[in-house]
Amino acid sequence: MTSLFQESDFALFTQYQGKTQTEAPNGFAPMRQMYDKLGNILDGLQKLGYHTNIRRNPLAQAGPATLKFCEYHWAKVYPKEHTLFKECEEKVFFVIGTAQDGFNIHIDSNSKKGIDSENNKEAKAIKASTWQQFSPDKSSQKSLEEFVSDIDKYIQEYWIEFNKFASIYGVQESIKILKNMELEKIKELLLGNHNLIMTGAPGTGKTYLAKQLAKAIGATDESINLVQFHPSYDYTDFVEGLRPVREKKELGFERKDGVFKAFCKEAITAISERSFEALYKALTKDITDGIITKYETLSGKEYELKVEDGTIKFRCMENGTKWRSENTDNIKLLFEFLCKETDPSIYYNTEKIRNLMEIVSDGAVKTVDPSEYIWTIKQLIDKYKVIPTIYVFIIDEINRGEISKIFGELFYSIDAGYRGSKGRVNTQYQNLVPKDDLFAKGFYVPENVYIIGTMNDIDRSVESMDFAMRRRFAWKEITAESRQSMLDEDDAWGDNPKPSSDIIAEMKIRMNNLNACIIDKYLDGTLSSKNKIGLTKAYQIGASYFLKYATYGNFDELWENHIEGLLYEYLRGSSNVETKIERLHQAYNDITTH
Repeated sequence: MTSLFQESDFALFTQYQGKTQTEAPNGFAPMRQMYDKLGNILDGLQKLGYHTNIRRNPLAQAGPATLKFCEYHWAKVYPKEHTLFKECEEKVFFVIGTAQDGFNIHIDSNSKKGIDSENNKEAKAIKASTWQQFSPDKSSQKSLEEFVSDIDKYIQEYWIEFNKFASIYGVQESIKILKNMELEKIKELLLGNHNLIMTGAPGTGKTYLAKQLAKAIGATDESINLVQFHPSYDYTDFVEGLRPVREKKELGFERKDGVFKAFCKEAITAISERSFEALYKALTKDITDGIITKYETLSGKEYELKVEDGTIKFRCMENGTKWRSENTDNIKLLFEFLCKETDPSIYYNTEKIRNLMEIVSDGAVKTVDPSEYIWTIKQLIDKYKVIPTIYVFIIDEINRGEISKIFGELFYSIDAGYRGSKGRVNTQYQNLVPKDDLFAKGFYVPENVYIIGTMNDIDRSVESMDFAMRRRFAWKEITAESRQSMLDEDDAWGDNPKPSSDIIAEMKIRMNNLNACIIDKYLDGTLSSKNKIGLTKAYQIGASYFLKYATYGNFDELWENHIEGLLYEYLRGSSNVETKIERLHQAYNDITTH
């Protein structure tokens, strides 16, 4: 392939930069050609879906009524996603550029709009670490197609860094992308292990994240349950036990399912309710009960419905004496295929439904009544979609309970390798379980149940967690830094008004400086071991504490009522507590990014 640049092209900058057209009358044409070559690269990137912007003028203002040739030619490349592009436009972007030292790609911001990455330590570090430079020699060996490919690969490789850079400047879509990427990683961990414990500093939003994670894997509000363990919680609360009941005037005891066992029953029932037979039966009941009385054909005509011997009857003919019925086995074949499709509606026309029928029946059935088949399948799939298949049981502060006492023999059943009926165990009250009970032959945890536990690293009870339980869970540390983004989320503020973006930016700076001070990394200075705070990142202050700002509307009361007391508790028993608290307060009040 033909090279886009010649090595001599880059020498043009040495020859012409800083000169006026009067001083270099032959400079405009070759320098403009250099800009046009950047434009050719942008044309290729636009074909891949990227948004771009280029000026193409090799001259720049160098004083009153003075134009001089530029020492650097550059163009902006924006992400493909339209929403992200519109938020980033003229704010943050990828840059491709040429100068006497060759061709470069990097991430940058619009300093002319007051967004200067050189003034932000984190943004400056991202820019420096992602800068990619090609010497004139290497640049002259690349074709136009290779430049386009390299830039596309660069954007993919540094996608996370770009969104971190953009989020520093309040780009909401980037904040959302980063949150979803982090959520996706944790989601894979949960799906792969069935059991997950999220651990970290207090106030990092672990419980809030657990609910988000549950919905991310497909659970609904109806299929999520949350309990909080505490020292008094036991097996009878969780699995099953004897509970007092009053019959007439007598007081007795009756075996009752605990909250987790009852939850597992719901999860198993939901799976059975999504079967074709259960859904078809539910549809016939809707017709029998008068909830549904008519259906509409593909041509828009309405006909009455009825149910006879458990089968739906369509389109009454011959003065009400003859009703049409459809083969339920054929409908089942179509339903079981279409319920797995992302968009089954693409089959909702005469030709496609007949062709599909022939395929799923292996050629045995070549024609069907399209209106009746499509109406029935649509009704069944609508019911199918609203029944949740994923059930998530969240255990808040899982380490505060006596784990072995609460779970008992369930240590075996919750193991990801023993989910389903193969993991049946007899519970402590198995002899009292009725013969018609779902778990009459032993209790098991169904495969569609996922368990998420949360715990704080600094709780005194952490060390007492049973090792048998530990190895049945995947573990994910949730740091104060990684969950700072929750301050940007509207839902995190609940019914309280979300503060302005400037206030939230200040919160993050205060939080970062305070947390740096907690682990003795605030500012440059040498402290004696006696004066060091001496805490680890497990004691850092999470974003949840800063959500309390909404209650007061100022940072002083937030410190006095929530953060100061917590820090005193952390430092109890250490030396120079008042001096340390003063230093922590100073860091909290520091609104400068370091």
